[in-house]
Amino acid sequence: VMVLFKLCLLLTFLSIVSSTHFRGASISWRPIAADEVNGYFRIEISFRIAWRRSYAGNLFCDQSTIDSQALIGVGSLSCTSGCNGTLGNMSFYCTDYSEVEDWTVGARTYQTTIFTPEFEAVFSGGNWISTLIFGSDGGWDVLVRGNLTRREDTGQINSSPVSAMS
Repeated sequence: VMVLFKLCLLLTFLSIVSSTHFRGASISWRPIAADEVNGYFRIEISFRIAWRRSYAGNLFCDQSTIDSQALIGVGSLSCTSGCNGTLGNMSFYCTDYSEVEDWTVGARTYQTTIFTPEFEAVFSGGNWISTLIFGSDGGWDVLVRGNLTRREDTGQINSSPVSAMS
């Protein structure tokens, strides 16, 4: 009985320690090249992302991480419509961190190819920050949708709006 109690206590402690690690992200895309006849689209994905710094070694950032420009992070941007597999991984270059407030923030831009003018991809997980009024400690999705058709007003291939996260 004592062993079972200690195991339950340990599991409870681990769930408290490992929760609430995702802080937020924003993702945008823009076209780089296109062969609209054959359905070939080269796009650039840009994202900025924030995590709890102490959650895991692959999310830890300090000045040496920034100076070395080492990629850190976890997960993939998984295709859900109009593409296959993943659009790429969500590893990032750390740009900022706080020891006191326990966060890591970073960004990355990479190129990938899709073969349809419309696509959708998602980066998903659990343990959203616990200080939120709605959705705390819950699952989260960062969704990106693309429509690479030509705009009637400009004649240019569409690109996503860009928002900043600071």
